[in-house]
Parts: sequence; C-alpha cells; structure tokens
Amino acid sequence: MKTIHVCFVALTAAGLTAVLVRGQRTGDYRDPDWSYEEGWTPLFNGKDFTGWVVVLEQSEGKIRRYRPQEIGEQNTFAVRDGRIVTTGKPNGYVRTVDVFDNFVFHVEVRFAESGNSGVLIHVQQDGVWPKGIECQLYQAHMGRIFPIQGATLEGGEMIHSAARPPGEWNTYEVYSEEGRVATVLNGVLVGLASNANPRVGYIGLQAEGVPAEFRNMKIKRFTPAHHLRPKP
Repeated sequence: MKTIHVCFVALTAAGLTAVLVRGQRTGDYRDPDWSYEEGWTPLFNGKDFTGWVVVLEQSEGKIRRYRPQEIGEQNTFAVRDGRIVTTGKPNGYVRTVDVFDNFVFHVEVRFAESGNSGVLIHVQQDGVWPKGIECQLYQAHMGRIFPIQGATLEGGEMIHSAARPPGEWNTYEVYSEEGRVATVLNGVLVGLASNANPRVGYIGLQAEGVPAEFRNMKIKRFTPAHHLRPKP
C-alpha cells in the first residue's frame, strides 16, 4: 500500500511535499525533544480490547465506560475476525486508553450499508458526544473535519470526494500536527483544517446508527518542526 506523507508547512498546487518525521511515544507532548524509533505502532491486537475503552450512551443522557474486563456487559462493540465491529446502537465510541497530540492515525473502515460514523481525535472528557474534533466517516462527507461540543477549528471542508461504496474497505488516515489536521482517504487528500482546540486527547471510533467494521488501527508519532523546549 502506498504511503503518503503530509507536510502542513509545504503544501503546493502540485500536491503534498513528502517529509520524514521522527516517531514518538504516547505522552511526548510534554517533551517533544525526546525522540524514538520511527515506524508504526499497532493500536489494536486483533484479539481483544486491550488498550481501548468502550463509551456508550445510557438512559437520561448518562454514559458508561466499559474497560476490557467489562466488554461482555455490552453488545455494541465486539472483536471478530481481527476487526472491531459495531452494531451502531446505542450511540457511543471505542477510544484509546492513551492520549496523543502529533501523529498519523491509520484505520480501515467498511460499512454494510450507507451510514454514519467518525474518527474522533483530541477527545477530552468522555461523553456522547465528547468535546473534540471529528473526522467524518459518513459516506457522503467522508473526510470532512469539524469540531464538536465546544471545540474549535478553522477550515475542514472537503476538497475532494474519495469514499468507496458500502461493502468495500476504505483506507483512512488522520494527520495531526500542532493544531493542524488533515484527512487522507484512499490515497486522496480530502480535508484540511487548522487551529484546532483542543489539540491533544484520546482517539476514538464512533458507533452512530449503522453497523461498521474497523481494522488495522495503528499510529505513527512525530515531533513537529519546532520544539517547545530548547535542546540541551
């Protein structure tokens, strides 16, 4: 599969300028000068919900969090054949245990029928729906970027359409760097946004009305071009 690198500071009419970036571990937003080996880190082991929390809407607007040992107490999300699958009901999401700021997040998604879902990034306190940034997975607007529940963002409208029809897998990548956000869908740059607030938080996958499948979730962390602390 072709790898696409997005550079937020060098965007030209001819396309995207490729850049090499350094990998980082979870929580490196506290010290971005601390670098690690480059490469993707899997977020899903294909077997269970290790590293993930399910958050679902309950009655009267309340929510419940399901830790890995409690997953059997809900029927919305399940692991099947190396995928996370959802019935889409009730509304909610499965999110990472860890928080991230500067990253490329990769996921592959498939719908049995036209419907709604989303990749949530920079998720703050859990809620349905939580404060954060949504990268749309709704078929007609897949790749659009917008803020929810009090978050703010500039831009984010679709500049291309690249969604595949129900029944086919879509490759979806979300790029986040210092408040700038981009979505790349099936190898096509679809959405661009800037000045995201918040710009750090959990990453989640929505259940929103229809069945959906997710696989191959992984992340690449990197250090932005500037640093928050001077190097020693």
